[in-house]
Amino acid sequence: MRSDQEIRDGLRSWIRSKSLDGEGDRLTDGTALFEERYLRSVHLPELLLLLERLCGEPIDVEELNPRDFRSIDAMVRRYGRAGVAS
Repeated sequence: MRSDQEIRDGLRSWIRSKSLDGEGDRLTDGTALFEERYLRSVHLPELLLLLERLCGEPIDVEELNPRDFRSIDAMVRRYGRAGVAS
């Protein structure tokens, strides 16, 4: 498993690559990704695969919660080192 900072960096880079027209320049770890249209629902399957790669563990799709994907901070809390340990 990668460190939380490596997970943040990987997510940030991927999200910027999906953002339209340079919108990724204003991205922060607290940005509401779907609400502010950095990501769309069509990105969710690829995002799940990325998180599994970054975290080194499969994600149980039956335990998905929309709030876990609200921001980079939320994803790291849920799927980073602390989240996996709980």
